[in-house]
Amino acid sequence: MKKLISLLLVLALLLPAVSLAEMTEEELHAWALANGYVKAEVDTLTSATTNKAGGVNFGPIEWTPELQVMAIKEFLKGGHYLADPAYAQDDSGWNYREMYQMATVYGNMPNNTNLELVLDVDSLCLLGVSEAGTSKTLHFGYNPNVSISWCRQLRPHEEETYNYYCSYGVQFDGVVRVFTPADMETEEGRAKLLNLFDKYYPTLATSWAGYAAAFAGLTDEAAITEAKLGYISKQLTGGAMVIYEVVPTRIIITAPFLINMSPSMTNGVQFVTQLEGEKKYAYDLLLSESFLDALVAYKAAYIATPEGLAEVEAHYATGMYPMLDQYCAAYGAPTSLQICLMPNTAAGLKTQTTWTPAETPDDGTIVGTAAGYHGTITARATLNADGTIATLVIDTSCEHADYGAKVGTDEAFLAQFIGKTGPFTLGEGIDAVTGATGSSASAVEAVNALFK
Repeated sequence: MKKLISLLLVLALLLPAVSLAEMTEEELHAWALANGYVKAEVDTLTSATTNKAGGVNFGPIEWTPELQVMAIKEFLKGGHYLADPAYAQDDSGWNYREMYQMATVYGNMPNNTNLELVLDVDSLCLLGVSEAGTSKTLHFGYNPNVSISWCRQLRPHEEETYNYYCSYGVQFDGVVRVFTPADMETEEGRAKLLNLFDKYYPTLATSWAGYAAAFAGLTDEAAITEAKLGYISKQLTGGAMVIYEVVPTRIIITAPFLINMSPSMTNGVQFVTQLEGEKKYAYDLLLSESFLDALVAYKAAYIATPEGLAEVEAHYATGMYPMLDQYCAAYGAPTSLQICLMPNTAAGLKTQTTWTPAETPDDGTIVGTAAGYHGTITARATLNADGTIATLVIDTSCEHADYGAKVGTDEAFLAQFIGKTGPFTLGEGIDAVTGATGSSASAVEAVNALFK
C-alpha cells in the first residue's frame, strides 16, 4: 500500500507538468508510449516476414510481372464456372471464387475472419458481399486497411515422401472500398457496381438467381443495364449486406514448392525426366501444365544469358548453400546450383515475389503511397499538360481521427500542392496541419511518390 501511495504522489507531481493540450500528435504518441499509457500500435497490419529485408527468400531469380499475374490467376482460379457463359470472366472455365482469411484491426483489436471472395481478373481486386454487422465489416468500415491470405497445402503421389514445402499461397495487402448509395450517383460508381455484380453474383447460385431475375426476358442492352442498376440500388439501400472491393496495394506470391535445397526437400517442380506414361510433375500441384511450363521456360531463358548465369552462380556460392550442398554431394544428390542450372526445372526462381499495381490507372489518375502511423496514406492526382498538379485527393482515413485523419480533408493543406510539381518538402512552401506534423509528412511523401 505504501508503494502504491508513493507512486500516486509521483504521478500527481509529474502529470501537471505535462501540458497535453500543447502537444503535437507525435509528441503525445511518444509520451504515451514512453510512460506506458498505451501499448505499441498494431493498427498497421504487418506483411509476410519473408517479404521484408533480412527474411529468407530462396532462389536468386525474380519473376516478371507477367509471371506474377499468371500465378495470381492460376492460384486463385477457384472452382468450375457453372453459370451463364456470357458472364464468365474469361475462357479458362474457372469461377475465381475462393475461401480466404481476412485480417482486420480497429482500436488495436485484431480480428481474423474466413470469407469467400471473387478475384477480378482484370483489376486483380477482390470482390465481396458480406452480411452487415459482422466483425470484419465493422472493422474495415473504420479501418479499411486489411491483409488477406489464401494458401494450399498439397500432398505428393506417395504419402511417405510428403513434405511441408509442397504448398503455395497469396497474400493481399490492400484497402477496402465499401460501396454506398452515393456511388449510384456517379458514372464511375455505377460502372464499378455493375462490374462487381456481373462477376461476383454468377459464382453463387442463390445470388445469381435473384440478380438474373431482375433482367430476365430483356434483350435491349439499355433496358438490361437499367434493370441491373435497379436491383443493385435495392441491395445498397436494404442494409442487410455490405458490398465492397479490396483494392490491392501489393500482392505477395509465395511458392515454397520451388525450393530445392537438399535431398529431403525435393519437390514437384524439379521437372526431372519422367518415364513415358507418368505424370510430368512429381506432385499433384493442382496447377496447369501451361503455367508450370511458363516458369520453366522463363528460368531456362534466364540462365542462358551470361548475366543470368553469373547471378545464379554467385547466389548459390554464398549463405547456407555451400553447407547444404556438401550434404547433397555426400548423398550423391544434385546440389542446389546443379538443380538450378537444369533447363527443365523451375528451381532458382524466388520462392516469394511481390506484385504491385501500375502507378497510372486508365483514367489518367496517378497514385502514390506512403506509410502513416496506422496504415497506408494514398495520394491520387491528375496533372496538367505542364506536369503540375491539377487535382489532388489524399486519403488519410487510416490515421487517428482527432489528428492525422484531418490532413486529407484540410483544404488549405491540399491547396498548397495545386499548380505545382514535386518533389515537395514539408516546411519549405508546404505547411503541416497543426497537431499532425507526422501525418502531414507522410502525406507529402505520398504526393512525392506521384512523381517517381
